[in-house]
Amino acid sequence: MAVAFDTHSHLQDRKIRGDFDGILARAEAAGVAGIALCGYDAPSNDAAIAMAAGREGVFPAVGFHPHEADEVTQAMLAELEALAALPEVVAVGEIGLDFYRGIAGEMNQRRLIDTQLEIALRVRKPVSVHSRSAEDAIHEHLAPYAARAREAGMETPGVMHCFGGTLEQAMRYVEIGFMVSIAGPITYPKNDEARRLAAGLPARSLVIETDSPYLPPQAMRGKRNEPSLIVHTARAVAAARGERVDEVLGVTTANAERLFGVRVPSRAGVA
Repeated sequence: MAVAFDTHSHLQDRKIRGDFDGILARAEAAGVAGIALCGYDAPSNDAAIAMAAGREGVFPAVGFHPHEADEVTQAMLAELEALAALPEVVAVGEIGLDFYRGIAGEMNQRRLIDTQLEIALRVRKPVSVHSRSAEDAIHEHLAPYAARAREAGMETPGVMHCFGGTLEQAMRYVEIGFMVSIAGPITYPKNDEARRLAAGLPARSLVIETDSPYLPPQAMRGKRNEPSLIVHTARAVAAARGERVDEVLGVTTANAERLFGVRVPSRAGVA
């Protein structure tokens, strides 16, 4: 049976990290063979690396979320690059633009993403991109980065994490080589656009995630999310595409392995 790969989680978050062993046990029991553990500030970057150490199938990523843009210093960026260069780190992320909450200034956000894209190119790692209320604006940053990544021989420049835009917006990123990640909101009854997005994406560009502990699927609304619940997203994606769940899992796990340049361990798949 096919196994699942959760391409974006924050299990180092204080709301969830105390149950890390239990979370991993439930994930394994649910057929989740790969989990990307994504940083978003300096402490979470360090924690991602420490928590993934020695954990088969757990892969750390490091980056500064756009909310941090007003506070990030050159010294912090130098440390980020040192961490991103570590062989166990699979991506630079979570990075991006967030014009929804306005926590950090727009120009600082734009400078920060450009700096982190340069780091990704230097360490030859893909990026995991946040684009809330910035699904169009971020293209001007990612398109030139993707072109340079191709020139450098990078197979996949990155992934649009928990993409909340339209299919038409998503296809602009697919065209420059990005994968697009579907998360729990596809299960929400009113989210027809997410189901349209999942149905229309090319199979080679599709991955799935939980964004744990955030964005639980409809069946768990109001509760803590975790990787074991990715099966809900996989089923919703399969329904939207008119495919079997094992087909969706086979494709999305292979895509995630290609994205991050890893192989997940063999284990029991999703029933």
